[in-house]
Amino acid sequence: MFINEHASGEEHEHAEMVDATEDAEHHEVAKERLKRKEFEIFIGGLDKDAVEDDLRKIFSQVGKVTLVKLLMNPQTKKNKGFAFLRLATVE
Repeated sequence: MFINEHASGEEHEHAEMVDATEDAEHHEVAKERLKRKEFEIFIGGLDKDAVEDDLRKIFSQVGKVTLVKLLMNPQTKKNKGFAFLRLATVE
C-alpha cells in the first residue's frame, strides 16, 4: 500500500484499520469456502445417461444432499461423466 509522506498519523491509522478490516473479511470468506469444500465430493466414471436425480437418490443413503453439479456436454446434452456433490455434513 502506498502512503503519502505527508499523510497525517490519523490518515495512516485509518488506512491500517481499513487493511485490517479487509483482511478479516477476506479471511472469513476463505474460511467459508473451505468449510463448504469439506462437504463436497468429486464423483467420476459416471454413465453418460446418469441424471441429477440418480445421484441424489444414491447419495441420499449416505447423507442429506444439498447440491449436485452434474457437468453437461452442450452438444450431446449428456453428462461429461463426472459431477460434484455437496452433503449437509461431513459425517
